[in-house]
Amino acid sequence: MSSSGPLLVPRLILLAIYLPLRSAFPLSSTPVLHVAEDAERDSSDLWLNLGAAVALVLIGGVFAGLTIALMGQDTVHLQVLATSAEGPERKHAQTVLKLVGKGKHWVLVTLLLGNVVVNESLPIVLDKTLGGGWPAIVGSTVLIVIFGEVIPQSVCVRYGLPIGAYLSPVVLFLMYAFAPAAWPTAKLLDWLLGENHGVVYKKSGLKTLVTLHKSLGSQPAERLNEDEVTIITAVLDLKAKAVQSIMTPMEHVFTVSTDSILDEKTMELILSAGFSRIPVHAPNDPSNFLGMLLVKTLITYDPEDSKPVAEFVLATLPETSPETSCLDILNYFQEGHSHMALVSKHPGENGGAIGVVTLEDVVEELIGEEIIDESDMHDDTQKPADQQQPPVADFPVPLNRTLRRASTAPIAKPGYISSITPQQRQHLDNLAPSNLARKPKQTRFPFVKIKRSLQANGDNDGVKGDSTVQGSADENTPLLRS
Repeated sequence: MSSSGPLLVPRLILLAIYLPLRSAFPLSSTPVLHVAEDAERDSSDLWLNLGAAVALVLIGGVFAGLTIALMGQDTVHLQVLATSAEGPERKHAQTVLKLVGKGKHWVLVTLLLGNVVVNESLPIVLDKTLGGGWPAIVGSTVLIVIFGEVIPQSVCVRYGLPIGAYLSPVVLFLMYAFAPAAWPTAKLLDWLLGENHGVVYKKSGLKTLVTLHKSLGSQPAERLNEDEVTIITAVLDLKAKAVQSIMTPMEHVFTVSTDSILDEKTMELILSAGFSRIPVHAPNDPSNFLGMLLVKTLITYDPEDSKPVAEFVLATLPETSPETSCLDILNYFQEGHSHMALVSKHPGENGGAIGVVTLEDVVEELIGEEIIDESDMHDDTQKPADQQQPPVADFPVPLNRTLRRASTAPIAKPGYISSITPQQRQHLDNLAPSNLARKPKQTRFPFVKIKRSLQANGDNDGVKGDSTVQGSADENTPLLRS
């Protein structure tokens, strides 16, 4: 032990000198062979690592692009495309919609997990390729940003739907492969944030969207014209608009009383007014309306008979409040029971009438324009009737000649009315109202009140009761006289 102690330090010095020299100048051929094998092995590992790095960058780019392609698709928009689109776009939308229907958060977590695994593996591979340190950090950062984020996301923003549809089977496989970690995380997100059901626009947003489509679109055929925009926006506003805003005020409404005599003078007033429906009120009570007179039922009436309005069958005049929406009253008009309603502060009770609203008023509100028929002189329905129709004196032929029976005209053939065919008589008999004021049909709409006409019980002032109006319209007021 003592003899070898002094020799230990020289031995270590000689060994330190020998090893570098041996590496630099090999004394035999065997170390050279090992060096060549190591160099060949290092070269193959280098190319293998480079290939793995490229593959990881591309896979990471696919995950990043799919995140944009699938998560950027609105569910409502996909439903629209899956229903109304044509060709491949419709098929792509159906495929993507089926995938995200399994859970949008599940798809999101799966894609993010895959992207994280790839991005964390890339520096490890580059560390072996570039030797570690800052070259590996810079290299992985550049590759990930350019080829793993910017380029794939830019492409998927433009072609997200077809790319997402083509790679949906791969995503579905990964969803089940990562399910042990992805599915619970997705359910937690659903519980915390709620499920994503797509963007649902409010009415104001829809109107803005419709207005934008008037100028947007690559082709003129894809754009909405002015009339389409007006009608669509008017429909969206119909629910919030009250009938009070479109009604004709009572002071501008042409009305008659039940005791009004339909002589030549009154018939001239009715014809010059130009209305097809005339509200009828009780005698000496202009606020108590009993029904409405359909002017078409007077087509065979002879003014020389001078009968009161009470002897004619009246149609039901429903009543509603001023706050009733235009959409609600339109739904009532669609029942077919009436095309006119009385706007009253006290629907179903006497008094309170402030105006009338008709189906034409609602349609005009829908299309955003006044409807002008052949006899209208102005397009303002709020003006008095005498300002909308030509005065009686402007008619070229005296009205009493046009309203008389054909048998009293100089050129008429005797028995003209009685000689019509049974089919023609049946058609004219059908001109009578189907919804009688004395026996009104009930409605399912609570905002409409039906007031039974006093003709039904005979307790009104000066209005004839059941002895005047009995049975059907054909039995009481024949529309054809022989």
